[in-house]
Amino acid sequence: MFTHWISSRGCGLENSLRISQRRQKLPHMPKFGTKRGLRPKYWVMTLGLLAVVALPSATLSASLLVDYKAVNYNPNTGVWVDSSGNVNNATTPNGATSPTLLANATPNGSSAVNFTSGQQSEYLGITTGLAAGNGYTVLAFAEPTEATYFENVVGGPTGAMTYRIQPTNGVNYQVLGNNLTNFGSSKTGVPTSAFSMIGVATDNVGNATFYFNGSADGTTTGSDAFTASINLIGTAPAAGLFTGNIAELQIYSGVLSTSQIQAANQTFINLYVNPVPEPTGLVLLAGAGAALLRLRGKSAV
Repeated sequence: MFTHWISSRGCGLENSLRISQRRQKLPHMPKFGTKRGLRPKYWVMTLGLLAVVALPSATLSASLLVDYKAVNYNPNTGVWVDSSGNVNNATTPNGATSPTLLANATPNGSSAVNFTSGQQSEYLGITTGLAAGNGYTVLAFAEPTEATYFENVVGGPTGAMTYRIQPTNGVNYQVLGNNLTNFGSSKTGVPTSAFSMIGVATDNVGNATFYFNGSADGTTTGSDAFTASINLIGTAPAAGLFTGNIAELQIYSGVLSTSQIQAANQTFINLYVNPVPEPTGLVLLAGAGAALLRLRGKSAV
């Protein structure tokens, strides 16, 4: 048996095909008049490449711009390292106060970046602003801790997309706006003192769908194009500091589909809600120790 790996990059897709065949199962292979002939693996490679070309080119409707996980935040330096691969870290601007890192914050004991309203300048700036392009998808696994003020999750200068939690009659709703322009809000109130996946997927003029725990939660129609880049986390010039904890924040360029957002929500659940499995090495070590104790007990007898 022989095995060949084929990797293809193109059309925004990355695919790896593992193709395995037995020589004796390819009786139709021509020899092309040579003694060695055309080796079967070249046929397999050709078929594999054809399969890659046949894949649809629109599987991904958006690209990840930044991914901030709390585990990658350093409260001493105020730097939140971007794990998307784009190396676009968030830092504490001059004159601002760095948020803190809260241990054992999420349901499974993972950490979260803590933004406190008592610090009127506690927020972060994104090193390279995120231009609107074809719109945005913003997803956060977060826990707002109050329903008193306008609380900006992300924002920017005048003309930038602003995504906030806004209280109405003591209930927090997700709100999308063009800085000072209010496009609309979600249908479900976002709970305080509980982690949820909150988010919005919007085109460049504010036609958007809100999401709550992976499910669509209302739509809004906009008519005012985003003309500036998102460059702030936890505040915006439209006033209102975010108060609460963020375990992870993702921002995409373009609009993710509902199924993609459901997949992202499941990833958040796996990372921050489901129990963290014990490292395999520790389990094996514990098993080996127990076996050794049993052997010693028998030898003592």
